[in-house]
Amino acid sequence: MKFRRLVFFVYLLIALCSVAFTRPENSITTVIGTIFIGVGFQAGVTFLLLEFKGYRNRFYATWSALLGTNALILIILLPFNLIILNSENNLILVFADSATWICLGWWLTIAGSIYHKSIEVSVFQGAVIAFLIEIISVILVFNFFPR
Repeated sequence: MKFRRLVFFVYLLIALCSVAFTRPENSITTVIGTIFIGVGFQAGVTFLLLEFKGYRNRFYATWSALLGTNALILIILLPFNLIILNSENNLILVFADSATWICLGWWLTIAGSIYHKSIEVSVFQGAVIAFLIEIISVILVFNFFPR
């Protein structure tokens, strides 16, 4: 149980830093709200899927794996996001943008594999679930915190 809390707090710290660095114009309320909407929605959907499939006892392991994966991807993406925000060189921008798309594909594969193991769907179905969770989270964030 302590490990799961540690993963959660490490993820929160990394996400807070990442969002604060890449979106400095946002208030701290918006940053925290953005993170908690994403985490809460991901946890809720994951819990409901596991409950539906009869694997409720896998929730903490699944959610910890997803948060750990998200934290690693955020660390990897941070320099590329900063390059996108601060560079005007088109070649460097194309490189950084391409790297973010590669990271998205990599993350979807990992998240798909996590859902594959936890709720016994195909890796592709798991990746689609992860992608839909992210898209809906972004829509929710934009509805709660319009620009």
